[in-house]
Amino acid sequence: MEKINSVSTNLLQKFRPQASVADDKNNSNATATIAPDIVKKETADAVKAYAIAAPKPKPVPEKKSIDELKTDLISHGKVEGKDFTLRKGQSDSQLNIIEDGKTVKVYRFVGNGENKEDFEAIQNFFYPLDSSKGLKQVETVYGADGEFHFRTSIYEKDKSPYKDDIVNFETRPEELEEKLKADGSKFSRDTAYADLGYTVKITAFNPKNDEITRYEFSYPNDSDTANSVSKCLIGKDGSLSAEIMFRKDETNYTVFTNLIPENLNREERMAFILSHGGPGLRV
Repeated sequence: MEKINSVSTNLLQKFRPQASVADDKNNSNATATIAPDIVKKETADAVKAYAIAAPKPKPVPEKKSIDELKTDLISHGKVEGKDFTLRKGQSDSQLNIIEDGKTVKVYRFVGNGENKEDFEAIQNFFYPLDSSKGLKQVETVYGADGEFHFRTSIYEKDKSPYKDDIVNFETRPEELEEKLKADGSKFSRDTAYADLGYTVKITAFNPKNDEITRYEFSYPNDSDTANSVSKCLIGKDGSLSAEIMFRKDETNYTVFTNLIPENLNREERMAFILSHGGPGLRV
């Protein structure tokens, strides 16, 4: 498994909707050893069933400023406010491509995006034609040089394939500890405080299978109801390989390694999705 660099994890935090989640200022970099089947079998099967094929590899995208992208779109008959929107800021900027009223691609820039060197990443959005199984959308982020960073599948909370996991949005740290004790797992608990809240981190070791898992409960200062509860899956080299994030109304599953074949054409990608039991997608 490839070691995950800080670029991918930083981008995940940047693109994820935030709700006063505490910053962990005492993060440990201790190496962890963990089995690849840390998620129970039915969860792993669900991952396969909901796998989303990534687009075919493309040449490295030409780096352009946000204004150059806007000019190109207008020259092709696109209308600002209908086919695309843009936002410029001091720290970051973005240009959104819209189809059928939905955002399908976002070009992201650092700073105000006035220079082509400011181009940072492309974020692709896919929406299922059949959302009866709870999959709302899939977001895939590629770097400015075309490299895969991460893919997040977003599910309705009550239809998520992870709703019966050992933790969920309503789980309290004390409840998790009781479950870990009953399972014979050893664990440690740490609390990190920040200006807007605090995070309870529980790192568990299961001696039955040599698995290590990290759980995080993020709370605002003025409430005992969590903003989010997460289960982090650690690769054999100690790097983050996947994360399940439980929120009030949805559950996000993020992978940092692209397991979907990229050398498939449109028809092959659709066949791959259907053969894995996934819903029909607009690809």
